[in-house]
Amino acid sequence: MTRELTIREAGLQDAAAVATLFSEFNEILGADGLPETEAFLRQNVLMSPAQMARRLKEMATVETAFIAAVNGEPAGLACLRLVPYIGQDAPYAELTQLYVRKHFQRQGVGAALIRQVEHQAVEAGATCVHIITGRDNKDAQAFYRAQGYSMPGVELEKHFVREVIHA
Repeated sequence: MTRELTIREAGLQDAAAVATLFSEFNEILGADGLPETEAFLRQNVLMSPAQMARRLKEMATVETAFIAAVNGEPAGLACLRLVPYIGQDAPYAELTQLYVRKHFQRQGVGAALIRQVEHQAVEAGATCVHIITGRDNKDAQAFYRAQGYSMPGVELEKHFVREVIHA
């Protein structure tokens, strides 16, 4: 059987597929930006299509989501953030998310998504792509190194207590 891999920019019409992929990703690694005690809570992990459509719309000027499909089935996603920064005249480019469904891993989907992100970054004038991944995520680190990436620094983070407003 011939395998057709396609990668394209995700639009609002893809909100349901992107929500499913992102929810699967969150189930594995936890929701971004939350302390571990909250990162795996169901309400923080699962994304609805409406919630994803809102996020895709809000991030449209800063971050681009790409969806990979194999024979029409959603196989993975990657997000590229491009923003101006003080460090140079070129934009700061960051691969913010990369997820490939388990049954599509080791088939070139992740590498193809990274190539798409890199292509878009170069087209926008970026001089490099930054990737942040978990210090314990050895498989991802090995994959990124195999794609030519190095680890020049350390990322630090600080979580803030969120105030819950009851209506």
